[in-house]
Amino acid sequence: MKYNKLPITIPEQIEKLKGRGLRFDNETSAQNHLSNISYYRFRAYTYPFQDKSNDLQPFRGDISFEQIMELYVFDRKLLLLIFDAIEKIEIALRTQIIYHFAIKHGSHWQLKP
Repeated sequence: MKYNKLPITIPEQIEKLKGRGLRFDNETSAQNHLSNISYYRFRAYTYPFQDKSNDLQPFRGDISFEQIMELYVFDRKLLLLIFDAIEKIEIALRTQIIYHFAIKHGSHWQLKP
């Protein structure tokens, strides 16, 4: 399958989203966001608000770019919280393994088969 979608500029991305019914309270801010997170990453957060059965994928109801960005920011913060917790668990588990084997087999236990 040949991929034949051409790249579009950020203003064209905004026009495409507007054509599907997405509202923008501040287009300058939207351009800044899209230049940092990319159109396709942003688009992943729009899917629940669109009619996917329609080829044009219009937005259902009154939804704004800023509301979808709030969802993106929430997801980002949640991801950071989860990774912070996972890192603490990983370090604690690694510490317990190292401590157990070091006490039982000496300081260089990892070198002993």
